[in-house]
Amino acid sequence: MLYNLFNKVSSMNKFAALTKHFAAAVFWGCMMAVPGWAQSPGGTEKELIRLQNEWATARIKGDVAFLENLYAKEFRITAMNGSVVERDADIAVFASREMKPELITDEDMKVSLYGEVAVVTGRENLKGTYKGIPGEFALRFTNVFVRRDGHWQLVTHHSTEMRKK
Repeated sequence: MLYNLFNKVSSMNKFAALTKHFAAAVFWGCMMAVPGWAQSPGGTEKELIRLQNEWATARIKGDVAFLENLYAKEFRITAMNGSVVERDADIAVFASREMKPELITDEDMKVSLYGEVAVVTGRENLKGTYKGIPGEFALRFTNVFVRRDGHWQLVTHHSTEMRKK
């Protein structure tokens, strides 16, 4: 019976009906395959910017527990002088308070999402002391995050000092 009704519809209407049903099936299939966090990039971008700001606060306070949780096991920094600093060495510098940032502000942040990977770029103003020597820097940074077990971890950080004009 249904087949007979379908045969009475013009070829153009058949094509339009099939196209609509196919498009709806593809749309709902894709929505079911994408995790909830990935459906709202605005929320994910805000989460990553919040993490950036919390990371700045953790470095100022020397919050080792936060750093250990945020940094992936393979975390590595390429510092503005070109040196490479491994995860444990970076945590130790903040734990010992050899590095004492007084001020860290991140600005002009942009977030690019690639599924389970995110790249955050921006500008950072840093003021503080390292081994008692004061310093003040304006930097550009690139951070790469990976989403693991439901939360973002920082995999690598690269910074370059901006030239003074």
